Amino acid sequence: MILGEGQEGVVRRVGDFVEKRFHPGVLDAEKVAWLDRTLCGTMPFIPEPEWTSTDGTWALRYPWFETTPADDLSLNEVREFLLFCLKKSLVCANVKRANFRRRLGGGLTFIDIGAWIVPMNVDYFRDAAARAFTIAALQWTDEELRQGSRALREEDVLAKLPGFADFYRELLAEHAHRQWRTVPLPDQRERAPAGDVTLLIKACAMDAAMALRQVRHIVGQLESPRRFARRVLLIDPFPGPFLREYAPGDLPGLLGSARRLQDEGTIDDVWISPREPGLVAKVNADWFGIACASTHSSRGIPVTPQLWGFDQVRTRYVLQCDIDVLIGRSDFHHDYLEEMRAAASPDGVLGVAFNIPQPHGVTSRPYDAPPGAFVPEVRCGLLDLERIRACRPLTNTLLGDQLELSWYRSLEAHQKRYGLKTLRGGDARTFYVHPPNGLKTDEAFLDLARDLIGQGRVPDSQRGQWDLKGRTHDWAYAHRPESIVFLIKGRNVELRRVQRCLTSLAMQDDQRFGIVLIDDASDGLLPWRIAPLLEPFRERCTLVRRARHAGRIPNFRLGIRDICSDPETLIVILDMDDALLIRTAVRRLRAEYERGCDIVLASMFRPDKPTKLYHPDFVEPRQRWGGEVWIHLRAFRKRLFDAIPVEDFQIDGRWIEQCTDYATMLPMVESCRQPVYIPEYLYFHERSTPRTPEVRAVKDDIIRSILAKPPRR
Repeated sequence: MILGEGQEGVVRRVGDFVEKRFHPGVLDAEKVAWLDRTLCGTMPFIPEPEWTSTDGTWALRYPWFETTPADDLSLNEVREFLLFCLKKSLVCANVKRANFRRRLGGGLTFIDIGAWIVPMNVDYFRDAAARAFTIAALQWTDEELRQGSRALREEDVLAKLPGFADFYRELLAEHAHRQWRTVPLPDQRERAPAGDVTLLIKACAMDAAMALRQVRHIVGQLESPRRFARRVLLIDPFPGPFLREYAPGDLPGLLGSARRLQDEGTIDDVWISPREPGLVAKVNADWFGIACASTHSSRGIPVTPQLWGFDQVRTRYVLQCDIDVLIGRSDFHHDYLEEMRAAASPDGVLGVAFNIPQPHGVTSRPYDAPPGAFVPEVRCGLLDLERIRACRPLTNTLLGDQLELSWYRSLEAHQKRYGLKTLRGGDARTFYVHPPNGLKTDEAFLDLARDLIGQGRVPDSQRGQWDLKGRTHDWAYAHRPESIVFLIKGRNVELRRVQRCLTSLAMQDDQRFGIVLIDDASDGLLPWRIAPLLEPFRERCTLVRRARHAGRIPNFRLGIRDICSDPETLIVILDMDDALLIRTAVRRLRAEYERGCDIVLASMFRPDKPTKLYHPDFVEPRQRWGGEVWIHLRAFRKRLFDAIPVEDFQIDGRWIEQCTDYATMLPMVESCRQPVYIPEYLYFHERSTPRTPEVRAVKDDIIRSILAKPPRR
């Protein structure tokens, strides 16, 4: 029984099979081999045929199954069929009613198996989607489709096609979301409450310059996997002179930073300790039985501000720390806070000191202390305020009009007298380091150490040490030697977008890649929430959290020139607010890399311009306003970037701040040997910067300056 006849061949039903015999020359062996591989697992959307060849003429057959004509395609049926094509990375280009059948249970089956099933190509796919949309949504007749099919390939025609842009945007967005859902978003666990612990960060006017960076660091590092009952910044308004002074006091600056920290939600409360003599004397009388009106000890150590702060705490425990401590975490799932509370529970324990970096091979030390030891931890530690208050009044004496002992030395004397304890020990995955005041003027070193300690990465010279050791040359970011390295950059990106970006990497079926992620001094807690997201990539990721905004070109140079070590590494640019779109993106990149390509570009999907397609020009990009070689996805060998002279990154002696995709790609395309463009949607580019005529005019001027530079051929 003949079922149909067309330009490619004749289709018959032979018993329980459907058979298609192709006319001579329609297919060759290479095409058949591709179809044979591709059409595995395509049922029920496309039958899975067996192939035979007789005297160079090809035939296929597959089991017959009952279907009905699909004269009235629904939009939902079309959508699911196109999503299937995207998933399988193929295009059924010859879309028309006659080439579809409807299954008895619903859904479309494409029956035109032959030369017009092709590998994914965005031009062909957009055309097929437009044809299917006009049939299903606009009810075009076959004749209207035949007459209008050529026009459907034009961007301006598609823009005027009623409803198509929205349909296409939703189609590609759904395809992306289905891909991203194949792996869970990183770090999505709800943080358990620690309802009986307050975080108390102690600061004075000398700390104004570091307050924003340090409070964000401390809160971001400590509030995982548990959140505190309250997060408090306790400010000592003492104007100075300060003990071991390293900077002038700036109380207005500190208060301004405190308000900002509270407004952005990093802290819950700001407490300013009193300086009124009567209030100070009452606090000292409550704690020592001495109505001393001085806030500091005879040696200049603050006493009353911290005790007043303890009096305001409404939870049993307080995790109190100086504002300058650097918190290290090598595992953000480590429940250090619960372990410290458990260690503090036996009778006679007043507190638990925070751990310090341990030597290699030491994973944990039991919490312990001899009777009467150790000194209560003032820099960073957990205190049981209920038990400590029960020790009052603590022993102290007056030297002139000031107390002789600090509160922690007074409590130490009480411990020794009664055999009480402050414990030390703990799991090595969580620790702190204290920077001496003498190092705080070296801001570049302190910024570097804060970032690396925050990731739990310290040099051997720091292990077993409380105080920060070394200088910049002793601390360094890990080099990336992988053959493919993703360079991810961003600033003030929404956390959900960062999670989406990293999810798109975690879902890749080829995980043989490295990551360099540079956060360019984002505000708030974002920089300190990135590290937990990177734990699946920990041993192949270099995280850089800039303490001060550097700009795109300096970040390119740091990530590529300084951190990536192999000149032949393929650097893949991935913006922090974007994502890879399919699970096979790395596999596709690797295939071109192993073929010897030194620049690889691929299609991007933009939700704001859903039907827009890009066609890079590798021959004369400067003559074509950049020739679209700046598109996402873009990848290149490190040696091409390293060879770009500094002047190409600058205009009038200053780093180019915008349109850096033009500034980097044009000279590399001009000097490359084997570029390639992959016409598949590998990249999801969701623009977050405003587009106004004023912004466009500024960017156009920058692009003109870039294009005017000498070509690199």
